[in-house]
Amino acid sequence: MTALLEVQDLKVRFPVTGGVLSRKIGEIRAVDGVSFTLERGETLGLVGESGCGKSTVGRAVINILRSMSYGVEITGKVLYHHKNGVVDLATLSRSAMRPYRSDIQMIFQDPYSSLNPRMTVNQIVEEPLKIHTKDSSQARRRRVGELLGKVGLTPEQSNRYPHEFSGGQRQRIGIARALATNPQIIIADEPVSALDVSIQAQVINLMQDLQDEFNLSYLFIAHDLSVVRHISDRIAVMYLGNIVEIGPAELIYSSPLHPYSRALLSAVPRPDPDAPKDRRIQLVGDVPSPLQKPSGCAFRTRCPIARPTCADAVPPLEEKEGRWVACPWVP
Repeated sequence: MTALLEVQDLKVRFPVTGGVLSRKIGEIRAVDGVSFTLERGETLGLVGESGCGKSTVGRAVINILRSMSYGVEITGKVLYHHKNGVVDLATLSRSAMRPYRSDIQMIFQDPYSSLNPRMTVNQIVEEPLKIHTKDSSQARRRRVGELLGKVGLTPEQSNRYPHEFSGGQRQRIGIARALATNPQIIIADEPVSALDVSIQAQVINLMQDLQDEFNLSYLFIAHDLSVVRHISDRIAVMYLGNIVEIGPAELIYSSPLHPYSRALLSAVPRPDPDAPKDRRIQLVGDVPSPLQKPSGCAFRTRCPIARPTCADAVPPLEEKEGRWVACPWVP
């Protein structure tokens, strides 16, 4: 396997303004030095509590944050290994990013708001083809029909509008739109969290089938660890803007090392009536505000094994037992 994407020391800061003149009075360190690689054909699951910065990582990779938030500061590198050479996506302007946009697509969390209600399914899926290809209208229509078939929809449904579909069907439309330009990487931002549990498995299985067929690489962002385990080759656990543990999915799921990973995985419901009732790890205190992030290790204020030296510096990721862990005190 070869690296398709390398994220190096990514930092994203959003300004906080106040006063009559709306001056900057602080900043939110949403992502605070994240590094990882995504291999060709791999699924990397990015998990953590709401507000930990995982969705911001996905939007920084696809380079849409500057269009969404005025004054956002992005540092670090997002290296995409394109067939014509390595390019740092984080430095590209909107126009310079356009040639690479077709290679990196996104599936959004809410299928109810990510589709234009005034466009038919045919128009929604065809739009990326109009922007990124020079195909004829006949070729585009043929391609749309193929894509709808791949995601389990019929050509007869292409003239309907999004409101005529269920949540699961809308997400299938979003997947078809993402596949339209034959991307290399798909960033899936909580793609099943808004769906019924009975539909989630269908969408996940569909994404796995499409990955095998088109050799896709997924950055799969979610807070549901059971879903992430099912689809991911590797898992990265985030807490307050930092990755605290990253490694093979089964290894992290079966024997997490970082105290936060242990607490997060202990909260996953398991259908085992004989399981011990006290297996869940209860953390003390609330998640600190990103505006007033603790010095050193951000997890130290809630960590059961914290030491005074944890406040001195952010612990680096170190290799331990087949994965990388950001804690010097784990055995």
